[in-house]
Amino acid sequence: MDKIGQLLERGFFGGIVIAATFAGAAVFLYLVYRLIKFLQPKEARQKEQRILSHRFYKVSGRGRASYLILCLEEALLFYGQDFSDWEQILRELWSVTNRSEGDWIGNWLDSVGELLPSQILTTTLPSSDDIREIQDLYTRFGTKMILVNALMENAYTMVCEWSPDTVVHDPDALHFIDEAEEMMKKFGVPLPVDEAVRFLLSQKDFSIGKPFDGLRLSHLSKGV
Repeated sequence: MDKIGQLLERGFFGGIVIAATFAGAAVFLYLVYRLIKFLQPKEARQKEQRILSHRFYKVSGRGRASYLILCLEEALLFYGQDFSDWEQILRELWSVTNRSEGDWIGNWLDSVGELLPSQILTTTLPSSDDIREIQDLYTRFGTKMILVNALMENAYTMVCEWSPDTVVHDPDALHFIDEAEEMMKKFGVPLPVDEAVRFLLSQKDFSIGKPFDGLRLSHLSKGV
């Protein structure tokens, strides 16, 4: 019994030593991590903090793109546009939220790419009556198309640069949102602030995210 007691005692103290060793290793690794963070240039630390504190940092790709579409609708509303004139364009844009079959990203890029102002306004011979009507719509909108074009291009490029193997939360995509908000402020257009934005902020995913019905967030569903 004495031998068993001695073995148990040794095992007990051995466990304490092992636990202390692991705890010490964890503390050591944490201190190394803090040292690396401390040695980072101040600008790099500030940039990382801005990314981590960005309200869209943990929002899915679909959610981020949807926010840019909301910004576009806010601009159209601000300029007193008839949403029925923009319905085809907006429906194509919003389809980013519910497409999920096959090469849906490629298909979305193809359909939306044909509607971009940079594409439409440089087309001398429209391929259809629909394209001609959109060309006329963009032309009538005049210089305000600068903002509309920027918002559509940002949404398009954000999705274009997204891929299934993108790093977690893709911090690089956040600058599209920052640029859009900055342009909205310069043009005096208010940012989206209603329950639609709160819904998008709840769409947390490290990748493109699960499909959802984005059209219900649109002014198209509100009869504007």
